[in-house]
Amino acid sequence: MKKVIVIAFAILLLLSSVHFTRGAKPIKVLVDESKVFSWNYASQEYLIEKKGFSRDTDWSFSFKNEDECWGFSRMAGRVEDVASLHIKESGEISYSHLSRYDVLIIASLGERYSSEEMDAIKKFVENGGGLLFLAGQDFPNNSFSRAFDVVFTEDVVIADKNGVSKKFEYKDSTVDPERANFFYVDFVTSHPITEDVRNIGVCWGIPISRYETGTVLAKTSRDSWADEGGTRIGTKQPYEKEGPFDILLVMEIGKGRAVFVGSGASFWNAVTKSERQNLYLITNAVEWLGEPGGPYKQSRRMNEQAQQRITDAVFLYTIHKFSEAKEKFEEAITIFEESNEVHSNSTAREGIEDANAYILKCETGMEAEETFEEALDLLESEEYDNAVRKFKRAKSLYEKIDYTERATECNTRTEAILLFQEAQHALEWAPSTFDTARYEEARSLFEQCRSKWEECDDLKSVYVCEEKIEQCDEEIARIERNRTMAIGAAVGTVIVVAVVAVALMARRKPEAPEPEAPEPEAPEPKITRPLKALSERYAKGEITKEEYEEIKLTLEED
Repeated sequence: MKKVIVIAFAILLLLSSVHFTRGAKPIKVLVDESKVFSWNYASQEYLIEKKGFSRDTDWSFSFKNEDECWGFSRMAGRVEDVASLHIKESGEISYSHLSRYDVLIIASLGERYSSEEMDAIKKFVENGGGLLFLAGQDFPNNSFSRAFDVVFTEDVVIADKNGVSKKFEYKDSTVDPERANFFYVDFVTSHPITEDVRNIGVCWGIPISRYETGTVLAKTSRDSWADEGGTRIGTKQPYEKEGPFDILLVMEIGKGRAVFVGSGASFWNAVTKSERQNLYLITNAVEWLGEPGGPYKQSRRMNEQAQQRITDAVFLYTIHKFSEAKEKFEEAITIFEESNEVHSNSTAREGIEDANAYILKCETGMEAEETFEEALDLLESEEYDNAVRKFKRAKSLYEKIDYTERATECNTRTEAILLFQEAQHALEWAPSTFDTARYEEARSLFEQCRSKWEECDDLKSVYVCEEKIEQCDEEIARIERNRTMAIGAAVGTVIVVAVVAVALMARRKPEAPEPEAPEPEAPEPKITRPLKALSERYAKGEITKEEYEEIKLTLEED
């Protein structure tokens, strides 16, 4: 129906220019015109024959169309004030292409998007992109908007009793809509999009009849109605639905945002030349939609978050908190994967690779720590051979991750255990009455062992070694006492025997000679009596067999 209305207007040409390369802006906008709406053949023929248009007229509702009233070149210029503008003129739209931008604008829709394209657009918005959709009466609006649970009432145009008779001059002609089809709406909700915008002029609008979520920023008045056209355009019929109608809807979807406007014609070149408030609304909308940042910016932020996790994880790994470090690395991988899904990028892929390499090291460290603790438990329960095996295994694992300090400790503990076992063996074979050599050997080994435990700050093991050293010292002292006592006893016995013998000889008187008797046997050696005394002590149980043998050997040597 709009085509019929437009044909009734006189449209002349003015020279205007639009610059599409104004320098880098923080917001990147993509206008998709791969399915741009154009006047159909019948409308073109009418305009050519009745209104004098040439056959090379630009019939498209395009951002590049700066010559015709239905173009959006003036809107394009305002978008470029706040963003860099790129126009896609052909080919299917894909997520990989969309993910490079912050905002997608669809101001003209001549045919339906495929389901794959709609999935890509929805994913774009969910991942931080902004969507500005301008509906038109002759567009297949709902084929697009239903993906966002928004429905327009098509085949009607909003009229209002308070419409304004206004001619829109563009170039050398004027556009003169029916009075009821152009009117102003005030905003019902304060929002960044409506900031500093008093009202907007609505030209050939269509109602937003249903939506699931979002906020309506503007409605038509109660004096408006859904004009179904026919022969009585601009006049309310009893069967036509009355307003108010929602005309401007904003919503947040996932990480992104969307704006749906029920009047694309309100932003045509002819209308915006005088209705500049409408263009302010557009620049506000682009800035608000671009605020979260499109997928590529979301990806960059995610990479920064993931990199912070990596930094924290590396610190934890450095201080050997392997389990906590692994959790941080896994968190980083999750964020990097999401980043790469939102916008394919090498930073995320390399981050995942680095984090996985660190996770392997963390797992080795965790295994080493577990093995080390098992070794300590075995040491505590005096299972020395098993403890040595565990310490050696732990050392090997620590060396794989260059944990030199702990690997050295494992080696020291292994050496300490082996020294302790050797010392204990020497101590078990040391008991003797007069020989201190084995006790001295055991003592030396325990001292070496104690030194090793001191290196490991193992105070309990140090204390055990000190007890063993003290035991060795006591045994050495005991042997030395026994030796002194045995020698003293032997010497004393010899002296007593000698004194008794001298006394007996002194008391003997001379006697008359007697017949010569056979020569007496040689006197018993002096040592015989001490040995007898020693034997008697042994028989009485006063000394042990070992002590008996030691003293006997000493007497025989003396």
